[in-house]
Amino acid sequence: MVKNRLILKLTLIAGATLFLISYINSQDYLKGSSKFEKNGWVFLHLEGPPYNIGYQHGFLLASEIKDAIDAVSFYAEKVSKKDWKFFRNTAEKIYWPKVPEEYRQEIMGIADGMRDKGIERIKWEDILALNSWIETAWYYIPSIEKKKKVENKSFLPFGSCSAFIATGDATKDNKIVMAHNTWIDYFTGMPFNIIVDLKPEKGNRILMQSYAGFIHSGSDFYINSAGLMVTETTITGFENIDPSKTPEFVRVRKAIQYASSIDEWIKIILEDNNGGYANGWLIGDVKTGEIARLELGLKNHKIWRTNNGYYAGSNIALDDKVRQETKFNYEDSSTSPYSRYQRWEALLKENYGKIDIDLAKKYLGDHYDTFLKKEIPSARTLCGHIEEDPKGEPAWKKPPFYPEGAMDGKVADSDLARKMAIWAHWGHPCGKDFIAQKFIEEHKDFSWQKDFLKDLKAMGWVVFTIKEENIQ
Repeated sequence: MVKNRLILKLTLIAGATLFLISYINSQDYLKGSSKFEKNGWVFLHLEGPPYNIGYQHGFLLASEIKDAIDAVSFYAEKVSKKDWKFFRNTAEKIYWPKVPEEYRQEIMGIADGMRDKGIERIKWEDILALNSWIETAWYYIPSIEKKKKVENKSFLPFGSCSAFIATGDATKDNKIVMAHNTWIDYFTGMPFNIIVDLKPEKGNRILMQSYAGFIHSGSDFYINSAGLMVTETTITGFENIDPSKTPEFVRVRKAIQYASSIDEWIKIILEDNNGGYANGWLIGDVKTGEIARLELGLKNHKIWRTNNGYYAGSNIALDDKVRQETKFNYEDSSTSPYSRYQRWEALLKENYGKIDIDLAKKYLGDHYDTFLKKEIPSARTLCGHIEEDPKGEPAWKKPPFYPEGAMDGKVADSDLARKMAIWAHWGHPCGKDFIAQKFIEEHKDFSWQKDFLKDLKAMGWVVFTIKEENIQ
């Protein structure tokens, strides 16, 4: 009996000691980090060596990351017919060899932080698969199906955003003005409500919109301490990928962290390009006032640059060679990419010389449909509402009334970028709320989403900076 009590006491002491050591280590890793919520957003400050940054991310966002993986894994299997194990195996096989040690440490730190917060089932392979799920779902799976001559009858969550960047005589005060709203299905898009202030041990400080568990942005709205402003819209109809090369999520993180000029940023993003997440990138340099558009496919790319003018993004390729890599009807004026590009051109030309933060916010909430020639929220408006469109969007394989659209808005100009600050709006920039239960009751075809589909309420514009006390 005495021996058993002694063993029990020693076991309890050992357990308490391990807990104390773990607690001390976690407090050391968490040093300098912070988290708070505002207007639907979660603001995350991370700093230090790569592993510490990851650990802070995983510990502070453990619940949000778990929910993101649960939603994405369920959705991915439903629409791509590939289970989460496939996404994990694919990520480990084709992406992991191309991930630098710095970002490997960050990914493993995220998993360890979640473990110490009590979520042990999530491993680093899950975090890797989460970071690369867009490239796997939108590019890798279609590419292998094409090689096997298998018709993909499922629909995939093809990202579709609205954005512009303007400078010089196009803007009110000759400043760079940049704006973007994220289009993605509401099912998997909810974890995009993260604003990250990232202060790494090496390279630039980064302020970005991000996704719970991502080491990059995903929606791609960045400002860095070197004065670069970067956003993008995805190119419709692009399915090509070279699995032997470096994934986009690695290249874009590296570019925003280590580039100090447009030339450096483009050089990094082009190096060992795998074609995954093919985008029309919009880049500005506050130091020079220059802006650029990089249209990046797999085999082809095109660069435009100016100190006076604007570039718009609406998921449409402009360069003929890049267009040849896509499957998209550029003559169909009823499509969302075509219609929104026409709307951007009209608005930016009409307001040339007047463009500023206030107009940018207004643009992101715009509901003019150039195909129907009237004000009506639809798949073709800058503030997208496919959930209200009886046509859906065939170009993205989205059926009528599919629950997808503009989930947010972000705007910045040169002055804000110098302070590393952005305006952000969670929910439709137009101010309309999406209520999940009401939607499911009216559209029972999408009842399979009911366990994950959440309300998307318009929360109003708010300024985020790298210093919490500057929140307005």
